[in-house]
Amino acid sequence: MKHQWILSAILALVLTASFTPGALASEETSGSYVSPLECSLEIPLDRNQAPDVLVAGHSWERARLNLENKGTEPLYNVTVFIEVPGDLDIGMSPQPYNITEDGQKITAKIGELSTGQSASFFLDVKPPASIEYKKRITFKILAVYSGETQQSEHSITIIPPPSWSTYITILVSLLVFFGVLAALKRFGVLDLFSTIDLITIALLASVIAVVFRYLSKLVNLGWFDGLVIAIPTVVLMIVALQLVRKPGTATLLFTCVLLISMVVWGSHIMWLGFYLAEGVVVDLLVFIFRMDYADRRLTAVIYGISRGGVSTLLFYLLYAPVEWKISYAPWYIGIQLALACAGGLVGGLLGYDTAVKMSGARL
Repeated sequence: MKHQWILSAILALVLTASFTPGALASEETSGSYVSPLECSLEIPLDRNQAPDVLVAGHSWERARLNLENKGTEPLYNVTVFIEVPGDLDIGMSPQPYNITEDGQKITAKIGELSTGQSASFFLDVKPPASIEYKKRITFKILAVYSGETQQSEHSITIIPPPSWSTYITILVSLLVFFGVLAALKRFGVLDLFSTIDLITIALLASVIAVVFRYLSKLVNLGWFDGLVIAIPTVVLMIVALQLVRKPGTATLLFTCVLLISMVVWGSHIMWLGFYLAEGVVVDLLVFIFRMDYADRRLTAVIYGISRGGVSTLLFYLLYAPVEWKISYAPWYIGIQLALACAGGLVGGLLGYDTAVKMSGARL
């Protein structure tokens, strides 16, 4: 089967990503005594995010305290006292245990834990609206059971909200956009595009911006959204390159994608730089490969992988943290980068075959 080894590699990557465990929070228990009660705090619960990191200005984040009896005897009258740092607001939802809240102190009466039995309860915390510098804060946890006590601490980091990054990103995006327009006008690139070229680019951009994005909202595949969306996007990008065959085709294509997204989905102008970067990196490669508009299978693959790598890094390292104030875990970014490049690889191969057939039909 054609490209069978590539599809097998993609399947292996997907399976690997499916079973990749999230990073768990670590605890520092005082003393060398091995307690029968294992106590750990997880924050945030979304394992795609960086563990033990909250971004100032973010909304409520859920944490979970886990208890497990690792000993050989039952534990009686298990009660946990948590002192939450004053930098965080606290919220408690109804739970099956007797939990009381007094200022920054939480008391949870768990009761009996048999050998091997575990219990957990949730608390909601909200970081401050803004801080000037990165700050390290500590949860103090005291567990009382069967006449014994156990103390532990759990530290997390609050980082400043990337508010200035938002304005800088918008400013840079606009400067790049107008710079690209000025360069295109200066060298007369826009005059090279015929009416048919512009219609072709607009139609392909509308499919990317409307159809593919609607399908991604309709069918949420979690981690694999980037892989699924990357493949058809790269296919249409390669088709546009081969059909139009003009300098700046990719940049114009993804700029149209943003403009259509702003009208249909209400996308923010801040994302202009993100879409421009997707097209600029491909157009630069076209120039480097001496105006090769994905005329070879190899260059089509290179364009697809490059587009996937640049867009993923920009999304998870800059635009998503700025927009949603989320700090993603490095391992998660690595997996998404690998999936995006895999999607670019498959999209490049399929796009080359599709573009060749469409070019032949046009001739």
